[in-house]
Amino acid sequence: MTYLALYRKWRPQTFGEIIGQEHITRTLKNAVESGRTGHAYLFCGTRGTGKTTTAKVLAKALNCTERAGAEPCNRCEVCKSITDGLSVDVIEIDAASNRGIDEIRDLREKIKFAPAVTRFRVYIIDEVHMLTNEAFNALLKTLEEPPRHAVLILATTEPHKVPLTILSRCQRFDFRRIGPADIIKRLGEVAAGAGLEVEEEALRLIARAAEGGLRDALSILDQGAAFGELKITAADVHNILGTVKIDALDRMAGHLAAGETGQALRLVAGLTSEGKDLRFFAREMAGYLRGLLLEKITPGSAAREAWGDPAMITARAAEFSMEGLLRAVELMANTEQEMKWSSQPGIVLELALVKACRAAMITSESSLLARLEAVEEKLQMLGRALSEKTAATPKPAPRAGKPGGEYASAGPVQTSLQGETNKKPAERGEKPFQPAAGDISPERGRRTQESGAYSPKAEVNLARVKNSWGEIMNLIRRERLPFYHNYIKAQPLALQGNSLVVGFPEGEDLAREMADRPEQKKYLESLLQRIFQGEWQVSFKSYGGKVETPGKKHDDGGQVLDAKRRFGGVEIILDEEEESSLF
Repeated sequence: MTYLALYRKWRPQTFGEIIGQEHITRTLKNAVESGRTGHAYLFCGTRGTGKTTTAKVLAKALNCTERAGAEPCNRCEVCKSITDGLSVDVIEIDAASNRGIDEIRDLREKIKFAPAVTRFRVYIIDEVHMLTNEAFNALLKTLEEPPRHAVLILATTEPHKVPLTILSRCQRFDFRRIGPADIIKRLGEVAAGAGLEVEEEALRLIARAAEGGLRDALSILDQGAAFGELKITAADVHNILGTVKIDALDRMAGHLAAGETGQALRLVAGLTSEGKDLRFFAREMAGYLRGLLLEKITPGSAAREAWGDPAMITARAAEFSMEGLLRAVELMANTEQEMKWSSQPGIVLELALVKACRAAMITSESSLLARLEAVEEKLQMLGRALSEKTAATPKPAPRAGKPGGEYASAGPVQTSLQGETNKKPAERGEKPFQPAAGDISPERGRRTQESGAYSPKAEVNLARVKNSWGEIMNLIRRERLPFYHNYIKAQPLALQGNSLVVGFPEGEDLAREMADRPEQKKYLESLLQRIFQGEWQVSFKSYGGKVETPGKKHDDGGQVLDAKRRFGGVEIILDEEEESSLF
């Protein structure tokens, strides 16, 4: 007798042997035992989940002559003939190769005849979604009102392709993917019955590769038995499937958690040199990271059972942040699909790993702005604290000098320049600073007094407005960020009294129109009032010339050139006639 494949030899023969589909087997057993079976069933599910097997068990249960309860006996002649595929009353039809209207017409004619031996004539139509529209239409009436001795069981992997008129005439059962734990348990039973020696790690590898299909798992087990001469190891399964070991996946997860980009890329290079399929590695990596994510969300998740030591999974999941792990899972899940259609799949994988290593740094634009504002606020607070500390610290008085102009060795050495700096403003011939009553804040007046940058009581002229324009832009950016983007290229053009003309370069008409809206215009006027006091009016113009900013003709320490180089800015210069024409 020729060798029989494991998935055929160990096919379940009773409802109790069907694993992972208890919601279906319980319903069918109750229907058989109570005599309330339907005339048409639709079995849906992915490959290898037990659709055809369940259909045959149901056919035996309906026709068994020695049945006790709902389970077939598998000893009577009827059960044996159905099991061997020799029964003339149980007809299996492959709709993929018999999909035309002629085949369905033949079925309609033959279904009228009474069964030859059994109680029911059972038709099992596999891959029913492959039938043509005409064939479905021919099947409708028979499916709705078949003879009392007929039962039709339709099986499909794509129920969405079955017409609704067919679906509404059937009892639908959806077969689920079988869990890794159930597959491992069943593989162990089959291996023990077949006399195979299998490592526990090999069983886990097979269960993951089967992706919920028991038939695929049994086929891999059969192949491993042939490869390893009845002894199946994890290394044999890796060689058969082209997958990588768990420790490689775990090491890669560790590199991603630690952000070790170089180590991750070197690991990929090592897998490539070993001839591993990088697309399979991406798929396995996505599954492993998913297991870590489930463990992090729900500790003790059943998903970790397929990945070896649960303690290892728990420890590795703890190394990730939730955001970083989510990002890594998303990247690796998309990478496997991108690699499928790419001419350079290795580059796609490497880019994904680099992004995953930097997952904690890849954030949205809003979060980056929030972080930037937080840094700026801290810098400002630090600057104020340093200024207050400097102002509060008393400066040491010079010690009495020795004859000859030398200071005592116990005191600090001060240069003539330091001594000049320590003099009071009146001693240096300068007027003491008097802050204006309407300045922005006492803090700002204090900073101004210490630095001597400008005096709040100075006359408000165009030069002063231009000098303060950077501070005005900073206030707009902090308080009204959307408005700030409109004023990036704006410059003060002219000033007459408290009427300021703000210019926009030619070609920036949209920004000028946005700034001229009442809300933005009113805000800018209120900002000028806060800084320079008084009631202000603002108007907006387009310019095509150049506006001279203060400090161009003076030694400014290279600030103008630095601004040009960094921001691509230009200086705008208006002569007196152009400035007066703006009003």
